[in-house]
Amino acid sequence: MDSTLSNTCKKSYLRPPTIEEALELIENPGACILAGGTDLINMRAQGMIKVDCLVDLKHIEGISGVNRDNGATRIGPATCLDDLTSDATFPTNAVTDGAALVGGWQTRSRATIGGNICRASPGADTLCGLIVLAAKFVLISSAGQRTVDASDFFTGPGKTLLQPNEILQQIIVPERPGGSAYARFTYRNAMDLAVAGVAVFMEVRDGVCIDASVAIAACGPTPLLVADAARVLIGSAVDEAAIEAASQAVVSAAQPIDDVRGTRWHRLRVLPSLTRQVICVAHKRCIDAKSEALS
Repeated sequence: MDSTLSNTCKKSYLRPPTIEEALELIENPGACILAGGTDLINMRAQGMIKVDCLVDLKHIEGISGVNRDNGATRIGPATCLDDLTSDATFPTNAVTDGAALVGGWQTRSRATIGGNICRASPGADTLCGLIVLAAKFVLISSAGQRTVDASDFFTGPGKTLLQPNEILQQIIVPERPGGSAYARFTYRNAMDLAVAGVAVFMEVRDGVCIDASVAIAACGPTPLLVADAARVLIGSAVDEAAIEAASQAVVSAAQPIDDVRGTRWHRLRVLPSLTRQVICVAHKRCIDAKSEALS
């Protein structure tokens, strides 16, 4: 790092114009990436984390917005959740369902999809949707780029594969026929954190489910992909027996604990009905999308 950047890093807030400059700045000890800051600022104020310099990414060109390209939806990590839910490029799905549930309107107008991902809360509302939609995350450092699957990215509460010298540069969601949905259980109707959450993706052809993915939130140290639940849906007519079997597979895979948001017992209690609800919504969206494509 040159002397100019070294002196710059002594400031408490920086707004680099390029991703290259941001990468150099975060190599400085005590530097931390700022996106929306809805969690970071509070955590810093409460002494939960020590941050000497905030490196604000929001003004870097190309790091926010949604566009379609080469059979995929590409999302900039600095895209705020409210913009994500209202973007016509990204039709209603499990990710937008989750984004619409985060906090109040003011929070969603500030909080970013990248921040939700990198905060890596096991109960974050967008993560399961990203996992069931087979999203990939492009990570960049001064040494180059690498791409990781959303399903592999989360390693523990607040922990990910992102290295201290890396920035989440892009979220890639492949375009796939089908429908997806996410819902959560909370004790309040709004501005609450998930006690349990479920996301489902499925594709139906000729009345039979030919592809599926199921993930759960707030029921383990990370968002959990439930392969057994998807397995019983695939090949079925998404009838009551298949939905019941998938719901029981979710309960079997869950690893909930007792915490301030809810008990293990109650999480296991609400998961079956929550799973049934989300499967039915995803199935309806899949059928509706197919009908719209044929009309």
